[in-house]
Amino acid sequence: MSKKLSVLIVDDDQVNNFVLKNVIERTYPQSEVEIKINGKEGLNYLYKLDSEKKNFPKILLVDIYMPITNGFEFLDAYEKAFQNKDSVIFMISSSLSKEDQVKANGYKSVKGYITKPLINNNIEFIVEKYL
Repeated sequence: MSKKLSVLIVDDDQVNNFVLKNVIERTYPQSEVEIKINGKEGLNYLYKLDSEKKNFPKILLVDIYMPITNGFEFLDAYEKAFQNKDSVIFMISSSLSKEDQVKANGYKSVKGYITKPLINNNIEFIVEKYL
């Protein structure tokens, strides 16, 4: 039986988003994948879901470096507004900076840091370990 996933990708890299959405949908055909291109759009989407009492995505994949609202600003707002949600957040970035990894992993809502490009094995690991 295929697992149904609800995933929110918050990333300004449209090529990565296209590939990642296709990987998720191929691996888990019943998935619902929503894409927002910056942290502000991602937060607004979550605020709307919350106000409408709709289910949150189970997996959030959040880039660090984005325009308008970056990944760390997203996490700051997320942890203040949605601390009771059971979503699993992974930071995704092309940055190999140890400082970025340490900072990302310092958030209680972040379960890990994955370097781009994400591959099918990363998604399967997240699903098997956290869902």
